[in-house]
Amino acid sequence: MKKLFLSILCALSFCGASAFAQNQSDFGTWSSIQFVKSLGAPYLMARAEHRSFENVGATECWFLMAGGGYNFNSWLKGDLSYEYWNIPSAGNMIQHKAVLCFTETLKRDGLALALREKYELAYNPAAESFSNTLRTRLRGQYKAPDSIFTPYLMYEFFTNLNTGKWVRSLHYAGTEISLGGGHSLDFFYMFHLYNTPVAPNACNLLGIGYTLVF
Repeated sequence: MKKLFLSILCALSFCGASAFAQNQSDFGTWSSIQFVKSLGAPYLMARAEHRSFENVGATECWFLMAGGGYNFNSWLKGDLSYEYWNIPSAGNMIQHKAVLCFTETLKRDGLALALREKYELAYNPAAESFSNTLRTRLRGQYKAPDSIFTPYLMYEFFTNLNTGKWVRSLHYAGTEISLGGGHSLDFFYMFHLYNTPVAPNACNLLGIGYTLVF
């Protein structure tokens, strides 16, 4: 498990190094607040997120999410949610998304490796059009005994299922901080790389998230 974990971390680091080779980039922030209500194996969830860009001078988008899920066993969970998106960077475009997600997690001695597959069906009412996106995310993390910190590396890429083309990728390095009582914070740096010939084709991001599990 440790060898697998280290191999994954090396692969994620290589992906991040390749992304840094891009020289046309912006700077922005992602901030979020999330609530998860545990009902045993089932759970409910809600999230609000804001994203800035253009050197934190403008809002790229914001969205609201509500949904629920189920822990099938110790290593597999799935959830279904609805998301309402407002995207000022695309002329205040509105999108409605139905999202289906499954996450597999392997854990051993404080190490955890998680693979998440997420399918998004997005509807644009102004254009009366649908789009289908598959998001694949790989996350490696380590929690030391008696520590409130859980550092992680994460890589996610997006595929447009309508065209079969790669859309963008996210390269994370961060840490979760347990505050006790179900409260936690998430701080991260992320390199966001877009599949576009128009500059800027990437964004350096700082993120902060708050989660309450109760």
